[in-house]
Amino acid sequence: MQILRQKITHTLSSTGLLVLCIYAGYLLLTYSLPGTTSHAASGPTGQIAPSEVNKAVMVDGYQKRVFSDGQGHNLPYYLYQPAHYNPAHKYPLVLLLHGGGERAQPHNTPAQNQALLFEQDYVRVWSDTYTGAHDPHIQQRWPTFVVVPQVMIPHQWVNNSSREGSYKQAPRPTRELLMAKQLIDSLQKQYTGIDPHRLYVTGVSQGGYGTWDIIERWPHYFAAAAPISGAGDPSKVGVLKDLPVWAFHGAKDPIVPVSGTRQMIAAMRAAGESPRYTELPHGQHYIWGEIYSLNNASNPVPNFYSWLFSQKN
Repeated sequence: MQILRQKITHTLSSTGLLVLCIYAGYLLLTYSLPGTTSHAASGPTGQIAPSEVNKAVMVDGYQKRVFSDGQGHNLPYYLYQPAHYNPAHKYPLVLLLHGGGERAQPHNTPAQNQALLFEQDYVRVWSDTYTGAHDPHIQQRWPTFVVVPQVMIPHQWVNNSSREGSYKQAPRPTRELLMAKQLIDSLQKQYTGIDPHRLYVTGVSQGGYGTWDIIERWPHYFAAAAPISGAGDPSKVGVLKDLPVWAFHGAKDPIVPVSGTRQMIAAMRAAGESPRYTELPHGQHYIWGEIYSLNNASNPVPNFYSWLFSQKN
């Protein structure tokens, strides 16, 4: 009986040791592997989760991070920091809002959701790793911070159907759009070299809607906006009188009606504002290759980047 008791004790001790080792290995993987998100990383309201900064993963020159609103909501995002960043200098910042097709999917792995964004040239073009026939050399000419948050399906930057065109703005922004704005607030505290007078926003498709929506809610926050293939609320444009806007749309867009941008521009001009508007006569929905000078562009829009980075408020 004593021998049996010793065997049982030895077996339990070995099993306990094995369980402890497995658990320790799990913790190591959870907090060390690239692309792994820790719910324990939530920081104070409106701040970047500190542990996420420490374990940032590089993707095409971007750092993969997570922003927490302190209320249990996290927003994954990618940050491009200019090479040789010097906090004594001032740098612009671009908020890039992705389209509906680049939203993260709940059943994807982190790597798959990351690929949804970084398979897109319009995301990679802002970094110094991008090369191609029409490479605008953004970081060489205008060293800039670039922020690309990623929304999770079924959420959107704006809760509307893309086929509606222009729409009536909801009383409050979506949580995702609000967090994107809070993220920029937080980054300015972390990086004192970010120039608060040179914050820019641009976006494509659903991100074009987000661009219109964010500037109508915070009209004095950004120094310039470039919505592409989107739409906004024409009744709210009176607040945009001091904001440089360059909007783009394809005349043959089968997804987001070109009327959405036309109505926004007409309303701005009727209010005495002077927005720029480029309508591509044969353009359909995916026209951002022409605007951002991507490799698939047949006729890149000239001077887009020089216009954008020259704006200040």
